[in-house]
Amino acid sequence: MKKIIWPAAITLASFLAYFALRSWLSGPLHAVGFRDLLAFCYVLLGMTIVRWSSYLFFDLLYLKRTGREAPGLLKVMFSLVCYSILFMLILGLVLKYDVTGLVATSAAVSVVIGFALQDTLGNFFAGASLHIEQPFKIKDSIRFRDRTGEVETVSWRSTAIRTTDNSLLITPNSLLAREPIEVFPYDSLHRHSVSFSAPYSVAPQTVIDVARSAALDLPDVTYEVQPTARITGFGESCVDYELLYWLKDYMRANDASARLRERLWYAFHRERISMPFPTRHVLLENINPEDLEYKTGVDYRRAIDGIDIFQPLTSVEKDALLTLSHVLLFAPGEYMVRCGQPGDSMFIIGRGEAEVCVSSNGTHSTVAVLKTGGFFGEMSLFSGEPRSADVIAIEESEVLEIGKTGIEKLLLENASLARTFSKTVSERLAVLEEHAGRVCRREEIKVEEGKFFERIKRIFNLG
Repeated sequence: MKKIIWPAAITLASFLAYFALRSWLSGPLHAVGFRDLLAFCYVLLGMTIVRWSSYLFFDLLYLKRTGREAPGLLKVMFSLVCYSILFMLILGLVLKYDVTGLVATSAAVSVVIGFALQDTLGNFFAGASLHIEQPFKIKDSIRFRDRTGEVETVSWRSTAIRTTDNSLLITPNSLLAREPIEVFPYDSLHRHSVSFSAPYSVAPQTVIDVARSAALDLPDVTYEVQPTARITGFGESCVDYELLYWLKDYMRANDASARLRERLWYAFHRERISMPFPTRHVLLENINPEDLEYKTGVDYRRAIDGIDIFQPLTSVEKDALLTLSHVLLFAPGEYMVRCGQPGDSMFIIGRGEAEVCVSSNGTHSTVAVLKTGGFFGEMSLFSGEPRSADVIAIEESEVLEIGKTGIEKLLLENASLARTFSKTVSERLAVLEEHAGRVCRREEIKVEEGKFFERIKRIFNLG
């Protein structure tokens, strides 16, 4: 408001000064001075009128009608035109100059300049139209010809676009104004897709569920619209799928697609789904099935020996438990287990690191970092309760999943292990309570041991 109030106040003061001097001084001696002073007052009045008009048209009407601020270039052009008209009026009406010759000369000069600066003026007016229409804004992504980039600046002559290669593409506004461009507004949803294949032997719904799970929790993917997967065709040796996901920043599409393909590989590997490929030759050969299995360099037998829960097991029982377990791979940042989900297995980290996170009032906090040899999920396995925390892979991690099937087989062969497991798990729970600041009495541990024993009997159908 200061930009329009102060000129009005100065204009009023100048006119008051003019009329005061005019009433105090009179005569032909002061006529020229009064005329110049009056012209100066009209100049101030013209500035006030232009600023008030600009405020009315752009800051009030334009903003109310379009919902956005008027471009600065449009305000400048409006002011230049108005000031030029006022300048000619003051010269002709107040200072009594003959402006006919000046107008004619200006027109001739304008024609010469127009021919000389044809391209520059074309860019200027194209830039003005871009500022007025605003088909794109700063940080929007646009595709022009065969280049894609993020808009950094829009000047009166050109537009600067930062490409995906981090190079700066300077494009004249006249080209952008007359050629088609594709605009991807920033902070708006944009759909992208990743194509992949799966073998005919795997049910489509299984593949779709695995693919959708792989798309969860990627940093750049938004979940206002959930990722979806669908069949796109039937190939010679595979079923073709595409995974659809949504981004708000179009420039992150390539990175998101690369991470999504990585997650798909890990998800397929865990579910024992092979990546199909065209086959042109048939090779008949005796192959040992063990050669087709994933080869791990981790000694999980030794890892089982280091866990207190499995100390009561004999060497034969430990070997049997290892045989019934599975090795899984997780990508960096991928959830191994989720808080609140049902769980009937526990995990031993053979390679990599994982963080244990809990949520409180919408805030995620890390409570522990598990390294090689660490384990988690045992409480859900033996108690049947949902997972109590999120466990996320910090780096590529290999884990051994010990499921309910393996434990149930051991318990059916040796029923006394149920009492041993309940005693060990209850003592471990007491240790965790002690770390949390609560001291458990021996009587409480006995009660928990009895509860775990009954749960184990019920969960593993021991009768």
